[in-house]
Amino acid sequence: MKINTFKQVGLLSGIVLAMNCYADSPPSADNKQQEFYIGTWTASAPDGLGALKSDFPSQGIYKVRLNADGTLLPINYVQADNPSWLVIDKKNQYLYATNEDNADADGSVSAFKIDQEGNLTFLNAVNSLGQQPTHAEISPDNHFLFVANYSARPAHAGVAVFAILDNGSLGPAVQNIPFLKGSKALPERQIDGHAHSITFDPEGKTVYLADLGSDLIQAYDYLPKAKHPLKRNETLDLNFPAGSGPRHLKFSKNGDYAYASTEMGAQVVVFKRADGKYTKIQQENLTDQTSADFKGGAGLLLSPDQRFLYVGNRRKSNEIAAYSVDQETGRLTLVGRYSSGGIEPRAFDIDATGQYLIVANVFSNTVSQFKRNIETGALTPTRMALQIGLPTDIKFISK
Repeated sequence: MKINTFKQVGLLSGIVLAMNCYADSPPSADNKQQEFYIGTWTASAPDGLGALKSDFPSQGIYKVRLNADGTLLPINYVQADNPSWLVIDKKNQYLYATNEDNADADGSVSAFKIDQEGNLTFLNAVNSLGQQPTHAEISPDNHFLFVANYSARPAHAGVAVFAILDNGSLGPAVQNIPFLKGSKALPERQIDGHAHSITFDPEGKTVYLADLGSDLIQAYDYLPKAKHPLKRNETLDLNFPAGSGPRHLKFSKNGDYAYASTEMGAQVVVFKRADGKYTKIQQENLTDQTSADFKGGAGLLLSPDQRFLYVGNRRKSNEIAAYSVDQETGRLTLVGRYSSGGIEPRAFDIDATGQYLIVANVFSNTVSQFKRNIETGALTPTRMALQIGLPTDIKFISK
């Protein structure tokens, strides 16, 4: 598969660099040069609140450099169909992308090799065993790739488990867990199950599968040597109020606390571990608005120092909510809600220094940059952005 390079900054195969003055002062130059990938939808935009037609359709997965002065430089891209979610192995050797086709066809998941320059080479692709694969995770031992098939159609949602071969390519599926029953609390969204994410606990012994359709995050024991590596463990399930729609889950590094975002509920929920189980201790609204038009909880992310949590809220809100994390209790205190700089902030990532937060605003076709105040957690827009068709994910390459 050909790697396409950018020869100049400007209109470049579906990506534009837009620069303005910084909101306050220029970014400090004490961070080293870093790079990140952008996942995208390459097809036309699905129906969505405020969705804009892209003048620069995406071509696949983009690699962008974050320079020491905070400027952004597009480097190259690899063509791929709807690589909406990206996951990188711990050694930065392989990248896996869910190919989220929004048509009626089954989705797929693709494997890429990462060379020393961060360039991608296609290895192979396999059927995801469902529709709209929207999330993936690699097991801590690097033996398996777990794929969440969301599926807007009945009987096509669930989590599939694929073997990772020695050369990084994907082998056959070893397990497929269907998500068939929804809570029906919101009939337009929850008639059936909808797998939305997969998260390992810090010890790598338990896997949590978020089912937006049933208001439940299902727990499974991870048994890597078994024929089927996931074994149901209902005693560790995380339950949510009817109609909440749990979407993503993050653990503190020590595993004492877990944080979940809900999509339709537009909340962040805090769980505390006691006697091996997680119990809810707090929930916070992502918006003060009561209308469903302002509720669309999205991704969430802890800062590198674990002192702050960031949660996206889409639909008419289009904000990133920032919270400080009490290091003794795990509880959250709102720092502020910040415009995402676009429409539909689906995912975001923070660089290794903790100075920058980069947001994928899907429906405005923009990737926006924010400067983080490391002491307060506050976000300030740098007014530097990339214009790219339907960006869906951001993943920094760790060094």
